[in-house]
Amino acid sequence: MSQLAALSENVEEYLEAIHRLSEDPRGVSTTALARRLQVTPASVTGMLRRLRDLGLINYSRYRVIALTDEGKLRARQVLRRHRLAERLLTDVLKVPLDEAHAEACRLEHAVSPELEKRISDTLGAPEVCPHGHPVDVAGRDDTISLAEAPLNTALLVARLSDESPEVVRYLADLGILPGASAKIETRKAAAGTLVVRVGAATHTLGLALAQSVRVHPPRGGR
Repeated sequence: MSQLAALSENVEEYLEAIHRLSEDPRGVSTTALARRLQVTPASVTGMLRRLRDLGLINYSRYRVIALTDEGKLRARQVLRRHRLAERLLTDVLKVPLDEAHAEACRLEHAVSPELEKRISDTLGAPEVCPHGHPVDVAGRDDTISLAEAPLNTALLVARLSDESPEVVRYLADLGILPGASAKIETRKAAAGTLVVRVGAATHTLGLALAQSVRVHPPRGGR
């Protein structure tokens, strides 16, 4: 436990990143982790070995990286603090949405359990962060990506998987934010684009970007 405490912030960053990447159907890789955390693949490999020794991940070279039960618990604790911090920043301090993620990344490591409870109570125990992610990470995810949603069907934007400032700013300018109603009018697989209607406006999105927008499917499934 003393070893874990000494690595606390770094460990939390990796656990959070692994948990986020585990939602990607391609799985978690050292390359994806290095890109997300902006470190070298060699640094990732070294930290993965440490996390494995701490009993937080299952990992062997060239195989899938997966959180253990303890690793999932700790990752979800970090994510909860992060998402509560984002709500505090946007709802109370009026920090722009595209800046909230980076600021919350700095705050999440300094929030004690007592402060976490105070933040939650003050905000009325919010269920989702400003990007639409659940504050308490548990249960089944019934959303689908905008890229695979059916045509000409009323959809409700649930969350933005990509929280990078430039993507959030771009989608916000288009009105594609959690809670917005949307409808896909056309999809051109060969061109890698789709046309989505949001309110009275239509926008052309690349399928890669649309993949990062999660929506609630229509009732009755796809």
